[in-house]
Amino acid sequence: MAGSEKILEGFICPICMTEFKTPNQLTKHFEEFHNDDPEILKSLKDLFGKAKKKILKQDEISESFPEAIPSHKQHSPELNWGPQEIGGMKSYTSYFKEIRNTRLERYSTETNKLLIRLDKLLNNLPTDPVDRKVHERAIVPWIDEKDVKLCPTCAKSFHVARRKHHCRLCGAVMCHSCTIFLSLQDARKMTSPVSVQDDSAISPTSERPISERIVRAGIGLTKLARSPSSSSLNSVLSLVNDPAGSEQHFRICIHCANLLDAREKQKAKHFDKPIICQFYEKMRGYMEEASQHVKMYNKMWESLSEGESTYNLEDAQALRIKIAKLGENLDSISKRISVLGTKCVENPPQEQELRLYEMVRVSAMIFLKEELLSIQALPSVERYIQLQNERQKRLEARIAYERQVEEDQRDRLKEQRKRDTWNADARSSIKDNQPVVIMNQTQGWGPSNVAPKMPSSMDPIIEQMSNLRAYIKQARDDCRYDEVATLESNLKELQSVYFAMKQSNNSDG
Repeated sequence: MAGSEKILEGFICPICMTEFKTPNQLTKHFEEFHNDDPEILKSLKDLFGKAKKKILKQDEISESFPEAIPSHKQHSPELNWGPQEIGGMKSYTSYFKEIRNTRLERYSTETNKLLIRLDKLLNNLPTDPVDRKVHERAIVPWIDEKDVKLCPTCAKSFHVARRKHHCRLCGAVMCHSCTIFLSLQDARKMTSPVSVQDDSAISPTSERPISERIVRAGIGLTKLARSPSSSSLNSVLSLVNDPAGSEQHFRICIHCANLLDAREKQKAKHFDKPIICQFYEKMRGYMEEASQHVKMYNKMWESLSEGESTYNLEDAQALRIKIAKLGENLDSISKRISVLGTKCVENPPQEQELRLYEMVRVSAMIFLKEELLSIQALPSVERYIQLQNERQKRLEARIAYERQVEEDQRDRLKEQRKRDTWNADARSSIKDNQPVVIMNQTQGWGPSNVAPKMPSSMDPIIEQMSNLRAYIKQARDDCRYDEVATLESNLKELQSVYFAMKQSNNSDG
């Protein structure tokens, strides 16, 4: 029977089934009695060597197997499985998003339900306590208080001193310690943040402010402080007899209050900007205002430097003072940004934030150096009067020059008319008094020498060239080099035309 067979343990000879206590005795037994087959003895030695090294946790491999293992793996007991292929891949992003969206939608849906109920409660809210309770139960159904034996939040039992209260937003039953009072003013702000209301606009029949026993307990939430009376019944009666306590707030549970509080915090986080953004926007406003003032100041400086009276010197000085004040404000606010949060021990700024603050400071310094500190200084009152006198002299000289040019043009026009009338008279007299030329066979014919010859000084091109030379000299004396260049180009064109006419006349002659 398999169950009655003796179980052999230890170092047993596989041939004669003899039991030995140590591996050395078994090896010696093989060498003495079973040395006929050397392969069995060799395999047994290799097996004992492996077992011994494994027991002693040696990393070296037996020298009897060097050829079976690669050279780069002889000193490592790990097996080389070769290059592994990439297995199947699956993305769980959509799954995680679905779970997250479900969770977020749950909270957003519950919060929206509370806001809708709160808006309905505020709409046509009665002032009478009895009618108000009916209105609240009509909007939000209340849980039957008989079914609730313990407070679901603190698990405390209800009795005369610990009454049951209903949440006006979810209808659940809570004890007084697990409820929070939400003021009507804060409720109206939650449902319509645009509207601005004060204490007098909360109830048309209420003339006194909110009771002093309404204390703050969070963002937009208030909690009613218990009366210090020793009797719980007296404190309950005091709450009942307090008309302001029943008119100026809604009783809600902590869970609804937490949802509304989370929404208010999210709104504040969304609309409130970090302090660095506020400082930076203020600094950018200073920069834009300073840039506009600098442009206007440069125009005024150019006008005043020319001695013009378009702008007033006092206005320019006032504008310069304003630019200097903007520069001081810009420098101070950039310094505040550079040291922002460095003194905070609990939450010091990180390396990237410090680098950002430093770069903002550097940009402000570059703006101050290139834009504000490089503006020109205004002339003094004496210097400005001197500039005005010099400008007046230049204007008078220019007016005199323009008048002289006009007179010269009128004189040239008169001379031109005289020459035209004289040439017309000369042509008519030549035709009338032309001598008769007598011709014979011995004497040839020729043109009469009576006709007058036009002098070269009367050529209009030469006169125009001389006028241009005079204009060039006057413009050069006035340092108007752009007009000098234009007049010289016109003179060259006239000279080329005159030389071309001369050559054509010589070739015809």
